[in-house]
Amino acid sequence: MSSVPLPTLTHDLPAFRAALAALTPDEQANFMHGLPKREMRKLFDEGLSLTLAEMIGGEGEIIRHEGQNDLLPFFDRFEKHTVLRGGVVQGINVQKFAWATGPGHFSVRQEGGEVWFDYTRLAESVPTGWPALVANNVGIGRLVYGGMIDHVRKVVDRMVVGKVFRAGKPEEHYFMLLRR
Repeated sequence: MSSVPLPTLTHDLPAFRAALAALTPDEQANFMHGLPKREMRKLFDEGLSLTLAEMIGGEGEIIRHEGQNDLLPFFDRFEKHTVLRGGVVQGINVQKFAWATGPGHFSVRQEGGEVWFDYTRLAESVPTGWPALVANNVGIGRLVYGGMIDHVRKVVDRMVVGKVFRAGKPEEHYFMLLRR
């Protein structure tokens, strides 16, 4: 069991962050996968500034981010893959229901101290091996990705927390990512 307290049970966030940062990546993943919405909300509200460089690798290098969200148990685990190609950062969602929802392509950009995953703006092409570009405002995919922009903040190195915004309005949905 992790020695890191739940975010809502600590008043010493620097000590919390130090304890979380000291865990191995597998221990961090176990911690992340056990967090309910209220804990993710606390981490988002107390999130640190994040730079685009922390979410990507070198030109053409695909970075895998293991994910956990606050949705129903069979929808809660996923991955986001990001890549820098020709000066443009883009990504996709990898999850078991992509056959129905689509791949959830998104662009990635810096906005102040946050990184935004913007499902309303897509790159012009995709890396070899990625699913073809599919607009996020059609079919079942529009219910999942339509009008969505995820605002993402840093928790500790390699770990971020995000909040869903749709049509510019915040929703009470949160997720966490661990860079692998």
